[in-house]
Amino acid sequence: MKYCKKCGVLYTTDVCPKCGVIEPEQATPSEPVSGKDIRKRWITLALAIPAAILLITGVITLYFKLIH
Repeated sequence: MKYCKKCGVLYTTDVCPKCGVIEPEQATPSEPVSGKDIRKRWITLALAIPAAILLITGVITLYFKLIH
């Protein structure tokens, strides 16, 4: 289903039934992503997930140490 950005109605046709706005054509990607950018994204992901887990674990540990 499509979502009208103007009035917020969900619809299945090409034109919004409530306000009559025609959905614009989807934009094509301008250029492909290089291998270097993909490698940077994977490295960032590989570092961000363990960092988030450590942060959550640290906050939980600190919380329980302050309680007791």
